[in-house]
Amino acid sequence: MATYNISFIGAGNVAESLVCGLAGAGHRIVSVASRGGESARLLAERCGAEWRRDLTVPGNCDILVISVTDTAVDSVAAGVTAGRETVVVHTAGSVSLDDLGRTSGAGVFYPLQTFTKGFPPDLRKVPFFIEATDTSTLGILRELGEGIGAGAWECDSEARRQLHVAAVFTNNFSNFMMTTGEAIAARAGIDPGLLRPLIEETARKALRTGPEASQTGPAVRQDKGTVKSHIDLLSFSPQYQKLYRLVSRMIAGHYSKDKG
Repeated sequence: MATYNISFIGAGNVAESLVCGLAGAGHRIVSVASRGGESARLLAERCGAEWRRDLTVPGNCDILVISVTDTAVDSVAAGVTAGRETVVVHTAGSVSLDDLGRTSGAGVFYPLQTFTKGFPPDLRKVPFFIEATDTSTLGILRELGEGIGAGAWECDSEARRQLHVAAVFTNNFSNFMMTTGEAIAARAGIDPGLLRPLIEETARKALRTGPEASQTGPAVRQDKGTVKSHIDLLSFSPQYQKLYRLVSRMIAGHYSKDKG
């Protein structure tokens, strides 16, 4: 496997994990920059890289990874000063390849995972979705994804946007459902932490059999009496009632359709 000199613009959760993974795989992290400055300095120190305050990269940089918020990708890419031979990629799920403003030597290196500062996931279990302006860049990104992750799958910008929506439902929305569950438990005077074993087993069951096959509860059983009772109990929050009704109807409709 070839090794590369890699620079980062952005030092958040995703950048931290990629820096650690790429450095661990033998690549050299040559510089790290971010708007905040301090996070980039700390990350650069961890991997022996140069800390930069601006959008320039060293002349020996082979790959520049722009790992910033989705809304900042195009402006950061427009302001980058890098050599003509430097491949420029971003890591955003919902941002088009075109936002990099390049017709060659540009790509997307999107890891399908949630990232937490200070707790980098095992990248060997993370699939990477790649797209590039040219076959040479695509080959480099495939090599990186296969080298540090679970593999690399070619995915154009439109399909990746849909994948990002799927990720929002899978991660962000399910997490908010758990937040809502804890709030309801707390309102009843019950320690929300007591829901944690349920959270763990819910995830394990979904992984064992797939989320569709592991669905349980009153809605899938068409238990209208329990559903109505729950909605009545949520009278303190019309929003929770609306959410409960909508999700219950969708579950009931989905599984009755399967039976039909």
